[in-house]
Amino acid sequence: MLLRLFILLLLAPVVHAQEWKKILDLAPEGSQMALVVAPLSTTGALEIDYRGDTLLPPASTLKLFTATAAELTLGPDYRFPTRLWQRGQQQGGRWQGDLLFEFTGAPDLSVAQLGELLTQLRQQGVREIEGNILLDTSRFSGYDRAHGWPWNNLGVCYSAPVAALTLEGNCIQASLNSRGSGKPARFFVPAHQPIEVTSSVMVLPEEQIEQQLCELEARLGPGNRYHLSGCISDQRDVLPLKFAINDPVAHGKARIRQELSRQGIVLRGDIVPGALGSGWQLLAQVQSAPLAELLQQTLQRSDNLIADLLLKTLPIHSGEAGSFASGVRAMKTIIRQHTGVDLHLAALSDGSGLSRDNLIQARQLANLLRWLAAHSELHSYQSLPVSGASGTLKYRASTRQPPLQGAIKAKTGTVNGSRNLAGYIDTASGERYLFVLLLSSISLPEKFHGPSPITAFERELLEWIYHNG
Repeated sequence: MLLRLFILLLLAPVVHAQEWKKILDLAPEGSQMALVVAPLSTTGALEIDYRGDTLLPPASTLKLFTATAAELTLGPDYRFPTRLWQRGQQQGGRWQGDLLFEFTGAPDLSVAQLGELLTQLRQQGVREIEGNILLDTSRFSGYDRAHGWPWNNLGVCYSAPVAALTLEGNCIQASLNSRGSGKPARFFVPAHQPIEVTSSVMVLPEEQIEQQLCELEARLGPGNRYHLSGCISDQRDVLPLKFAINDPVAHGKARIRQELSRQGIVLRGDIVPGALGSGWQLLAQVQSAPLAELLQQTLQRSDNLIADLLLKTLPIHSGEAGSFASGVRAMKTIIRQHTGVDLHLAALSDGSGLSRDNLIQARQLANLLRWLAAHSELHSYQSLPVSGASGTLKYRASTRQPPLQGAIKAKTGTVNGSRNLAGYIDTASGERYLFVLLLSSISLPEKFHGPSPITAFERELLEWIYHNG
């Protein structure tokens, strides 16, 4: 009896390996993959390290590193300030001098908050500004978009520019409305939105669109000007659109002018770039939501803009200008010093995972997940989506049904032919495991019957881990 048990124990890992390797064969043909599975306790028996050192695109699983570094550096109570400064003197209802807006990259700065700052002028009785309004955006330097961001996505909101002057998420909602097949679509944007859009989009049947290879295209002009062309299907009456603001400063200027007009304040000068120096007095300030809340939005909704604004903010507290490059360097340093995870082999261009240049090892993600599990009080751990319940895992087809429903707490990552998942799974045995699945170079047939092959593969692999872990 003891001999038989000993033989079974020796054979168990081999049987497991044969089983999960057969499942890996179900991955889309030609794709690249890395898989790491490890127990969080000493009693868990299942361990898998399949190409864990292969460098693959992390997509939005990179946000795990960005969120952790931000929380460790800034703290959960950190808030981004936006300040209004004044320099000069008031004579009656006139302000003789300049005003300055100091922008620090607050991800949730709203037009209402701009109005709140300018309300301080009205409360002082100011109805006329004799000088200029200066915009200080020096908190960040370099490009507003990272190397490797797909050029054809720059007009959509998930690629919004990462700027110190970020207002309303640097995003504007609009729509294309059908007038019937064979007719031009009607473009609509609220009148108060300071953008210019021309459109030559046609409404056509699906078959004609496929035959002509006619796609909806958006071309960016100078400032916040856009031209829409191509086709949309006659199967929809309204197609919602979200435009990324191409010029955040021009957008900010326009919104400030609107708020001045709304409050009855006349600006005699102009709105120009500037920098905070000596002689300025603080008039008013507003603050962002606390970092803990911003982290929840970053990880639950996989918000690219918040993640990259946090990345650019990391080096500022060590006296450097905030940029993608300095932010990546700061993140790597913070992660190594606090968690012991070495990212020197990782090639990173941003903090959101949007760049096609990003490369990371599944093993590096697994090491961070192990550290986070040991520091479960952090919001970077607590804010992860739960399968079938919250965030980007609420409706994920591979995990929303039993037995995986509620059993997985993880960060998703999908971009440019990559579909990734990194987090934790509570298995049928009661053990909790960390896992990292990086799947890239995915190319699927344009049409297939039944569920997506990726969904089917992912579900089978995760269910196997659930039953065998």
